[in-house]
Amino acid sequence: MQMRFYILVFLCFLNLLAFSQKPKDRATLEREKKLNLLKIQKVNKILNETKQEKLNSLGQIKVYNEQIVNKESKISLAKEDIDLIASEMQDIKKTQTDLFGKLKLLQDEYSEIIYNESKNANKLNGISFLFSAGSMSELFMRYKYLQQYSENKKKQLEQISEVGEQLKSRQKLLLAKRQNQQEIISEIKSEADNLIDLKEKQSSLLTELSEKETELKSELEVSKKAISDLNSRISSVITKVETAKKKGRGRTEEFEKREREMLKARGKAAPSSESTSATETATLSSSSAAGPNLGKNFGAYKSKLSWPVEGFISDRFGVKNHPVLRGLKIDNNGIDIKTAGASSVHAVFDGTVLDISSIPGLNNVIAIQHGEYYTVYANVGSVSVRVNQSVNKGQTIGTAANKDNGHEINFQIWRNFNKLNPEPWLGSK
Repeated sequence: MQMRFYILVFLCFLNLLAFSQKPKDRATLEREKKLNLLKIQKVNKILNETKQEKLNSLGQIKVYNEQIVNKESKISLAKEDIDLIASEMQDIKKTQTDLFGKLKLLQDEYSEIIYNESKNANKLNGISFLFSAGSMSELFMRYKYLQQYSENKKKQLEQISEVGEQLKSRQKLLLAKRQNQQEIISEIKSEADNLIDLKEKQSSLLTELSEKETELKSELEVSKKAISDLNSRISSVITKVETAKKKGRGRTEEFEKREREMLKARGKAAPSSESTSATETATLSSSSAAGPNLGKNFGAYKSKLSWPVEGFISDRFGVKNHPVLRGLKIDNNGIDIKTAGASSVHAVFDGTVLDISSIPGLNNVIAIQHGEYYTVYANVGSVSVRVNQSVNKGQTIGTAANKDNGHEINFQIWRNFNKLNPEPWLGSK
């Protein structure tokens, strides 16, 4: 009962939210509903995989969390649909009112035509009216009058018929909208019940997992150790790149110094700063593991990067409370992406494979350099690239490994030694 009370409160909140937001158009709403349905289908597929393991785990909690978010979104979109239908029905009713007014006017005009016709029955009696003309010119004018009168009468009838058909069409559309609205209301009630069941399952699983506190704490320590080892490894390989750059820059400066001395001894001008810059750039590029072109535009692709694996974000960047253990915090230097099965992992941008390491608790870790940026793919099962290999955006670099009774990777973005939140960098799926 308490859970159902919370759901009712949530639905009331959605009602208030709907009034405060700008209404969407039909095409936008249908597109969002379609995307939400695809998300639900993908999460259901991943949940089935975790259930097949027959072990309650943090992985299942993550899937339940995503399912709840998607279900709440589905209910919210359905309520927006009801509001939009109500608005569409108002437009239809307004059109009906306008059409009724137009029909009344046309009918009144036609009644007047019929009245005038009956009033002037003798005058408008075809041939007698024509041949009673006093001249050929008057006869022609009378003929044009009769022709125009007949056409106006016919046109008036056609307009009345056309407006009548439009009214019938609007009435059918209005009835269809009302029926659709009732169906969506029933769907919301059903989804609200599903949401209650889902939250109850999540609560039950959390209770079961909380009873395994010792085991979970042990797993948390292993995870912290793996994250620490990963940080050390990535920092180490970036340090090597930076050291190589500095050495390359030192060699360039020494070379230019000797060249200036030689040219001075010969009485020639020293090379320009533009020439020096070009030489230095070439040397730095050759000393960089990423090469002169790969990854140079990475920074311009924020919010446009492709996803490294198909799935959903199961754990976000930064420090947050442990999902089960009270009072304990967990930190994520990237994002976890849960996927169905051993899905292919792809490079998100052109670059060069800088390092491949095996880290306990994170399986294989692949680091790819994109100029001053680095992308890190952890918990990779099989690896299909090698160190120093150039890779293209979308190229398969490995497969997702199993974690928490489901398949998941950890994805990170570094800019030199700074860890960035990858979520804003990823484009829409």
